[in-house]
Amino acid sequence: MPWARELVRRGHEVTLLCVAEHDRWRTKETEEDGVVVVESPDLLVGPMRSGWDPWCTWNRCRYLRGRQFDLIHCFETRPATIHPVLRLLRRHPAPLVIDWNDWWGRGGLIKERRPRWYRVLLGPMETWYEEHFRARADHTTVISSALAERAARLGVPRESISIIRGGVDIHRFKPQDRLRHRDRLGIPRESFVVIFSAADATMDLDLALNAVRCCADPSVFLVITGRAPRDFDRQIQSMNLEKRVRHLGFLPYESLPDVLACADVFLLPFRNTVANRGRWPHKVGEYLACGRPTISNPTGDIRELFGREHVGVLADPTPQAMADALLNLKKNELLRLEIGHHARCVAEAQFAWPRIVDQVEHVYESLKWCRIVTMP
Repeated sequence: MPWARELVRRGHEVTLLCVAEHDRWRTKETEEDGVVVVESPDLLVGPMRSGWDPWCTWNRCRYLRGRQFDLIHCFETRPATIHPVLRLLRRHPAPLVIDWNDWWGRGGLIKERRPRWYRVLLGPMETWYEEHFRARADHTTVISSALAERAARLGVPRESISIIRGGVDIHRFKPQDRLRHRDRLGIPRESFVVIFSAADATMDLDLALNAVRCCADPSVFLVITGRAPRDFDRQIQSMNLEKRVRHLGFLPYESLPDVLACADVFLLPFRNTVANRGRWPHKVGEYLACGRPTISNPTGDIRELFGREHVGVLADPTPQAMADALLNLKKNELLRLEIGHHARCVAEAQFAWPRIVDQVEHVYESLKWCRIVTMP
C-alpha cells in the first residue's frame, strides 16, 4: 500500500489485489487513497491463507477476465498470484515485474516460521513455485543481495534485477521525547529502555532475552512487541526476567510509533541464517526514523548498511557481545545522540517511501507503463 499510495500521488492508476483477511466467498472491490483494492476470497486458514487456495486463484482469474493493464507487478509467485497473471498475459500481453521479498524454500523462512506438517507437505512445492517462474519476468525486484544472487543463478539476467528495500513512513515514525509515553505504557521512566519490535513472528527473540539477562545493570529494561511464543512466560520466569521485561503484544500499526519513541536503544537480533541473509527486516527503517541507535549482528544486508552508515553497533550474535554493546551505549549518551541523529538522516534520505518509489517508478518507466496491477 505505501508503494501504491505514492504511485497514485504521482498520477498513476493502481489496482492492488490481495487475499481477503476473513471473507471466504466474495470478491470485494473498494478504493483507498485513490488505490483500487481488490480482496480475493480464500477458503483456507492460518499460514495456508497466503496464496495457495484454488478458490482464491479461480476468483482472481474471473476478476481479471477482460481487463487490461500496462504493467503487472507480482509479489511472489504462489499459485493465486502467478497463474491468474500468466492467464491474463496470454490474452493481453504486458510487461511483467516479479518481486522476491523473502527467502522461503531451501532452508529459508519455511524452516523457521512454518510447522513441521507444512514443511513436509508443502516444502517442495513452496520451493518450486518460489523458483520456477523467475526467468519469465521482464524485470525482477528483490529485497536483498542474497535474493539477487539467487535469482541470477536461476537464469534471471543481472541487468534486469533491482534491489529495492522496504521503506518507512518518516512522518509517522519520528523522534519524540523518550519519556512522553512511558507512564501510559507501563514502562519505568528511570530505566534504560531497550526495544525489540516484531509483528506476527518474533525471530531471534531468545538472543534478545539472553542479552538482557547478561546485562549486570538492573536498570536495563526490555520492551517487546509482537506475538509471543507459546512458552514465553515460562521462558521469562526461567531467566528470572519478570521485572525487567514488558511484553506489549501484537499492536495496531497506528500505536507502534508511540511505543518505539520510548526507546533509548533498539535491538535487532539477526543471526547468520539462510532466512536472515535472504530478507530485509522492515523494522530497521522504523528504528532509524525514530532517531535512536540500533544494536544488530553482521548478517546479510544489515552488515552492509551498518558498515556504510553510522546508524548503530554491530555485535557478534552472542548474548554477551550484545550485552556489552548495550552497556557501552548506556554509558555514552553523546554517542547515542550522535548515532540517533545520523540514523534519522539516513531514514529520510534513503528509506522514506518517496525515495523507495523513485526506484520502483524508474523500473516501471523503463518498461513503458501507464497503469499497473500488483498481486501480493
